[in-house]
Amino acid sequence: MIPRAVIFDLGGTLVEWPDWEADVPRRWATSYDHLVASLPERGWPPRDAYVAAMREAEQAHWRRVEEERWSGPPSGLLQDGFRRLGRRVSEAELLAALDGYARAVDGWAVVVAHAAETLGLLRERGYPLGLLSNTWWAADWHNADLAAHGLAQLLDQVVYTSDLPHSKPHPSVFLEVSERLGVARAACVMIGDRPIDDVSGALGAGMRGIWKNTGLIRSLPNTVRPSAIIGDLAELPPLLQGWGGA
Repeated sequence: MIPRAVIFDLGGTLVEWPDWEADVPRRWATSYDHLVASLPERGWPPRDAYVAAMREAEQAHWRRVEEERWSGPPSGLLQDGFRRLGRRVSEAELLAALDGYARAVDGWAVVVAHAAETLGLLRERGYPLGLLSNTWWAADWHNADLAAHGLAQLLDQVVYTSDLPHSKPHPSVFLEVSERLGVARAACVMIGDRPIDDVSGALGAGMRGIWKNTGLIRSLPNTVRPSAIIGDLAELPPLLQGWGGA
């Protein structure tokens, strides 16, 4: 079927977060500092204990995503972290911790090469454009990044799995974004840097799946057969034309 809509992954495809793993302690430390500054009389545990508990909760979240194709909201991850500290927290305390994390990631994302130009060109050619991201972050945090870098107005629909019960590669999340775009799955093209989540997930949902090779993965799993492979987003418009698209 001729491509009618294009769906993008976010991290590694449209934007990047420098030093993702190495930066984890800073993000949770910023969350802690804001929490303590906002509510100083609550007898908080040491910062190192907070950071360790939240890191464990985050790792547990991603294990469930990988093993169960599950997803959940940011509040759930933070509540798990507090449980690991042996604390039950109020809504105000939870919101303060979340606000601190949001401050840590504000302005951190960097747009990948040719992202804005490619989105703009595809919009000019009449493609509805969507975004589908596996994330535990609140939608507002990601939307702020998209707006700051001029990408928000180029996307017709944005779908974050933190708002859904499942994550990529579960077929339901691909159906969700295709329905929001108003385009049949067979006419949708998904592009992302993760072979299983993005490519296999899209193919399993009845879409084309393009792998964006960032150089971080040496070879594809034998079970993954992308519809196409590109190394730069600028390669996408001519590829779609070759498939009969605009």
